[in-house]
Amino acid sequence: MSASIQSPQLRLITIGISHYCEKARWALERAGLPLVEEAHVPPFHAPSSLLSGGNRTVPVLVADGRAVTDSTAILRWVDERLPEPARLFPAEPNLRAEVEALEERFDKDIGPHSRRLAYFHLLAHRELALRVLTKGVVGLEATLLPPLFPLVAMIMRSAMKIDAAGANRSLNTLTQVIWDVNQRLSDGRRYLCGDRFTAADLTYASLIYPVLWTPELTAGGPTLAELPAAYSQQIQAWRQTPAGAFGLRLYAEDRRRSAWGP
Repeated sequence: MSASIQSPQLRLITIGISHYCEKARWALERAGLPLVEEAHVPPFHAPSSLLSGGNRTVPVLVADGRAVTDSTAILRWVDERLPEPARLFPAEPNLRAEVEALEERFDKDIGPHSRRLAYFHLLAHRELALRVLTKGVVGLEATLLPPLFPLVAMIMRSAMKIDAAGANRSLNTLTQVIWDVNQRLSDGRRYLCGDRFTAADLTYASLIYPVLWTPELTAGGPTLAELPAAYSQQIQAWRQTPAGAFGLRLYAEDRRRSAWGP
């Protein structure tokens, strides 16, 4: 079996620190697809996304002369190019339905809430926020962000409803997800569905990372000790749960694992 897929080079338009973009990036790299990433600072990503054929959101995968938008659609696009044993969405109907239900739930109940909670704490600290928002970004956008930071922060707070009430709602939603994943893992299973790594595991790990401050993704950024105390304490509490340890293990053991084997 080939160690990668022979394919023209792909463009992935992202916000460098975005967890939804990490979800797409993980699937593409796992499949061994040749990839050029174009990382942006919010909200400067919007023009590139629109010009590539997407909407105002990222990730956008430019492939085969068309734009694939939405992280789940990108996972499915990748799966079409993999043999069944390597796919993120298994062929067996019951297992596939279980994976799809969890993947959809994590998109809804982790994605927007881990992002809101992280930004609620980070945007109140300009220097920390700048280090996070410019991760992986070079050039004009990284230069423009510091003087424009008050405006960018205002836009982000408005667009994502980032305020104390919203952060509290997100905290409650994430706490419920952590509890439910704890219960699912209580039988000692290695992965969330069946005995193989699936879209449920990838989606969980990538979208939960802002509230676990996953070392593989935050290297070079603020350390856990540099984060605001309330945020750091919450991260440490969740890391100590079975669900938190599971998310960290998926990154440590599976993030660089190829779909084609060890």
